[in-house]
Amino acid sequence: MSESIAHRPTPVASGLAVLFATGATAILVRSAAQHRAVALTLLGAAILLVSGRYPDGMALDRPVRYLGTAVGALVVLAAFALALTSPSTSGARLELFPGLVGVVLVGLGVRPVRQRFARRFLSAGLAALVVAVALSGIFERAGPLALLAAVAAAIVAWDVGEHGVSLGEQLRTDADTRSVELVHAGVSTAYGAALVVATLLLFENGATGLPLATLVALLVGAIALMAALYR
Repeated sequence: MSESIAHRPTPVASGLAVLFATGATAILVRSAAQHRAVALTLLGAAILLVSGRYPDGMALDRPVRYLGTAVGALVVLAAFALALTSPSTSGARLELFPGLVGVVLVGLGVRPVRQRFARRFLSAGLAALVVAVALSGIFERAGPLALLAAVAAAIVAWDVGEHGVSLGEQLRTDADTRSVELVHAGVSTAYGAALVVATLLLFENGATGLPLATLVALLVGAIALMAALYR
């Protein structure tokens, strides 16, 4: 068993990271066509993720991985095409596309292709998701709650994915880490949700006099700090 496969990102954290990234994108979309594009992107990312985890050492392992990768890539491309050709405004398409790219990048980050690239893909995925949130705020297509929730979900996706990568580097694939992964994801989600509620209350009550963009930045910093300290 090769090192990249023996020490790949843990499965539970990998799946949760992709789901949180998808949620961060889905929160911001409105039309049925956009929701279909998000669902199709999730399907493609899931196929890419699962194909990368095909059991090593089997007679047909490489052909199955290549086939799964090809199918997943085609599904992702179909999702991108649907997003770019959907009957929506140019602003809606512009804000959706980075989110879809972010989902795919997070999926590639937790797929054991090259371990040394995992964190780069995760960071790039987080950046793409945040860009989608920023564009949604610029075009005023989402309210404060949706923007804050999307930011929190994006950072939780990154944090959970990073945790899965770290566990995979320390332990082999046969180690039972499900409880550790679920506890970490639960703590990150609860912390993110609490910060969203607190930030939203500050914004609605106008106690600080700060614009929403500043509060979003504070939310990002607080969750990122939590993620760094908790790991």
